[in-house]
Amino acid sequence: MVKIHPVTKLALVFILSVISLVLPNILDVIYLLLFDFILIILTKVPIFSKGFRKAIIAFLLANLSIFIAWFFFSHESGNITIFEVNIVLIKDKWIWHILITDQTIYKAANISLRAITMFFLMLFMFVSISDRDLIHGLRSIKFPFSVCLVISMTFRGLSMFQQEYFVVKEAMMTRGVEFEKTSIPKKIKNFISIFIVLIILMFKRTEEMSASIEARGIPLRQKKRTVYHYYPMKMRDYLIIFLLISFFIYSIYLRIVGGSFLYSIIGLFM
Repeated sequence: MVKIHPVTKLALVFILSVISLVLPNILDVIYLLLFDFILIILTKVPIFSKGFRKAIIAFLLANLSIFIAWFFFSHESGNITIFEVNIVLIKDKWIWHILITDQTIYKAANISLRAITMFFLMLFMFVSISDRDLIHGLRSIKFPFSVCLVISMTFRGLSMFQQEYFVVKEAMMTRGVEFEKTSIPKKIKNFISIFIVLIILMFKRTEEMSASIEARGIPLRQKKRTVYHYYPMKMRDYLIIFLLISFFIYSIYLRIVGGSFLYSIIGLFM
């Protein structure tokens, strides 16, 4: 996974994300999610570390809220009615009608699983692909140089923003500012102070970066530039991309006929 071409990694994340939206059967989405976990295990992504754990918990809570909201605002008729109630009555007209059926649970779970699948694919991409690999991959598929430059500056800016945040926070803590054992309004005030300092530093870093780009003579429209790192496409990269495209085409066919990828694979061996 580490040695494959950046284009192959981008194709892996992009095509599998689209396939997660195309596959009609929820069992296929579950197995695709399991395949995501296999990719994460192969690349040894530390998903149980402190930084990743907070991001995953925040996403799962947001996804759970969408799952619960689907119960209260959708009206999916199904074979089994689990719960039904009318909430508001104004002038002999019911305004809010809650209907929970087997199809409500199925579609809510379907949407949540697809979102989780795409989230872990993006997590895999940001861990397994460096910013240099990403830019080289985009340039390999003929992305405009100016767009690649902006993306590269964005990644560098995010890393600098994170470093500056910890520096400013530690500097305020050395001056006696409390972030943990204090009231919520005081915490909000302290974080606003950090945010103001970061905005000032951001403008300063932007000015330094623009001066550096101008000093290096980097044009925005030049098509050919020399590079220090070259990643050749190998046979395994072409094989993986071919399998991904084949899987994508077959997923579209299953979407049209309403079939299941899992059942079709089982049918081949029965």
